[in-house]
Amino acid sequence: MSQSDWHAQVLGLVCLQGPEGQRLRLERRAAALLAYLGLEGPSPKFPTASLLWPDSPPATVRNNMRQLLRRLRLACDGVELVESDAECLLLSPRLSLDVASMKHAAAANAHAGVLEALRTGGEGPLLAGFDFDDCDELARWLDGARAAVEGWVRTAREAQIQGHLAAGEWAPALALAQDWVQHEPESEQAGRHLIRLHYLQGDRGAALAAFARLRATLSHDLGVSPMPDTLALVRQIEKGTQVPQSSPVAQPQLPLTVLRPPVLAGREEAWRQLEEGCEAGQLIFIVGDPGTGKSRLAEEFACTKGPWLRGEGRPGDQDVPYASQARAYRVQLARHPEVKLPDRLRVEMARIMPELGDGRAPPPLLSEADELRFFEAHAEAMFLLLERERVVIADDVQYWDAASARLFTHAFTRILDPRARTRPLPCFIDCYRRGELPAYSEANVRKLVDAGVARIIDLEPLSADGVRRLLDSLDLPGASSHAEALTRYTGGNPLYIVETLKHLIETDSLHRDWPHRLPPPGRVGPLIQRRLERLTPLALQIAQLAAGAGARFRTVLVPEALEVGATVIHAALCELEAAQILVGERFSHDLVQEAVQATIGRSAGRFLHGRLAVVLERDGAPANVLAHHWLEAGQEVRALPHLFAAAQAAEELMLTEEAAEHHARAAAILTATGRHTDAASARAAEIRCRTPGRREPPPSPVSMRDPAPLCRA
Repeated sequence: MSQSDWHAQVLGLVCLQGPEGQRLRLERRAAALLAYLGLEGPSPKFPTASLLWPDSPPATVRNNMRQLLRRLRLACDGVELVESDAECLLLSPRLSLDVASMKHAAAANAHAGVLEALRTGGEGPLLAGFDFDDCDELARWLDGARAAVEGWVRTAREAQIQGHLAAGEWAPALALAQDWVQHEPESEQAGRHLIRLHYLQGDRGAALAAFARLRATLSHDLGVSPMPDTLALVRQIEKGTQVPQSSPVAQPQLPLTVLRPPVLAGREEAWRQLEEGCEAGQLIFIVGDPGTGKSRLAEEFACTKGPWLRGEGRPGDQDVPYASQARAYRVQLARHPEVKLPDRLRVEMARIMPELGDGRAPPPLLSEADELRFFEAHAEAMFLLLERERVVIADDVQYWDAASARLFTHAFTRILDPRARTRPLPCFIDCYRRGELPAYSEANVRKLVDAGVARIIDLEPLSADGVRRLLDSLDLPGASSHAEALTRYTGGNPLYIVETLKHLIETDSLHRDWPHRLPPPGRVGPLIQRRLERLTPLALQIAQLAAGAGARFRTVLVPEALEVGATVIHAALCELEAAQILVGERFSHDLVQEAVQATIGRSAGRFLHGRLAVVLERDGAPANVLAHHWLEAGQEVRALPHLFAAAQAAEELMLTEEAAEHHARAAAILTATGRHTDAASARAAEIRCRTPGRREPPPSPVSMRDPAPLCRA
């Protein structure tokens, strides 16, 4: 350890070790801060501090954070373990952190590094011995972080054991299995490895004793019996039969080229138009059917131009004004923490991103001058955040909400003015599905194209030659022989081609004649449906929860929403990623999400929306999102306060049509439940919103109960 090195241990019992071997105790919030920054990376200062002191006023939160950093600095002889500026907190390079090392090793699939980080740290849960019952959001984060650590360790142990088994190295594999069972005695996966390896070492009695311990643990701790695979293994051992050295693979592994084809075949003309539009400084719209490769084309083009950025619209955005633009800004701010937005811009942006404010609610917009100031601030912020980018991609624009579309169009037309910039304008590329763009976005697109500042690239399916070139690039024996049939069956849609190839591989049909029993040509949904049918029940339920939650899905919501222990969730999430259902916390493709949505029955849908409403309510979701879930759960009365809250927030942003719709929905529910006086008040509010005239601050309805803010993401 060099003179400048400090090491923090947050796995197991927490401690801080200095360069001369001194060991210091870390207080609860200091340990949580180091663990959070180690796993999340550089983080906005005030939102991070608010995790530690959630119920304190903003001034107190800031002062508490200053004092915490001061105490940490004094304890370390003046060394700054946490660096900060006006915007962000981040760990100093002078500090090493066991959980950060583990995360880095897990991301690189360095399984030995994961286990080494576990051994050099404390072999226990993250922040062992600490609880954060007084910090709800931090406690939820910690639950998810602990589940992630458990998953990294479990994956590393499994990979290391399988590697030793493949090499016939039974002794080190047995040592790993024994260590795994010691830390997770209820893990049947670990128990099966231990039983198998004892037997392979020639100790049949130890194998049967390990099974007896596993069965007793499962019965006592979980109230369950061993799974059929475990029982079959033990029956083989009891008979003395030979045990295979590794578990059989459930289904063929999909080649990397099928998961992401290496060649962008048949897109030469579209590429030429991208070059022309970029050279002319135009906003480029790529439109095509689902699965035609709009996103892939935009990303491949962006990679050739230099630094680029990708944002996206998501299903459900249209229910939350400014949701799409707020998400885009958060991506930009995270990518460019060095950009310091002036206070006057932060004040206006805080209307849709509360974390940029000072904790006080901004005053409502009451006039066109107020609205123009709000729009101009966003145009200036967009310019500051994007001037270092060469390409900016907005994907799935068909999901963008009307307010975001209007705000972006205003900002884009403003930054076209050459007097407002000192650097070249980035190339903006927007992708959307043919025929699915809302009327408000269609009008914006047409206006920009007619003005000559934008162009549309219509992406058609691949020709027969394009399909053949795509298949040739996959290095997949047997695929090219199906070129004609694939072209006819898929209509040249690249996604349909890839999904069909996955089906042929998984059913061992690639080297045979073209199957006679496939869904009607051009329909990939049933093929995706067959993939869903192979999922375990928990994995399918998580996918259904993600489909119901839409843009607000996060894996940390799963344990509470489904009332399932965090230890079993990691395997289900890995299963969903391996099946290419989920990638991270979003679906691999919109069509996959639609296929999952189709599996949800009416009763199951009501249950899922009810659970989501409860969890998201605690998570501080936007009011109209909560209203949507309570309505979908069939609990209209519980939706009422959120409808009123959404209406008030919409009025404060001068989104009067949206506010009127919320009041109208509330009036209908109140009428149906016999609350006619309240219904009349809601109808009066609807009429007021639809009546042009002088803007006034919206009243606070008496029926609202602590409504969640509309625009908090």
